[in-house]
Amino acid sequence: MTNFKKNLFAAVLLATTTMAVSAQPHTSAVSASAAASSNIASVFGEPKTRAEVRADLALWKKAGLDKFWAGESTPDTFSREYRSAYAEYVRLRSGPEYNAEVQRQSGL
Repeated sequence: MTNFKKNLFAAVLLATTTMAVSAQPHTSAVSASAAASSNIASVFGEPKTRAEVRADLALWKKAGLDKFWAGESTPDTFSREYRSAYAEYVRLRSGPEYNAEVQRQSGL
């Protein structure tokens, strides 16, 4: 899914949720915003810390996936090379390397 599609989906979800919550007669703007945030969290998961995001990016680069995303074109995600790099990323992200990288990014 492209970034545009993800952003569009998030915007539509937020707008729909906000409209539905705003339609309730006793709902304040603050609680509408909180409800929208909780619905987005249920769709996209809990928010990540800065260290978690940076750790994920570091492992993505370590697996070599950044090399496939150079320039404007979308990489061939069905190529053997891309699938191999992606498998390495999933291995790193699922293993102890991720927690170690989060700790490193946290400065701990």
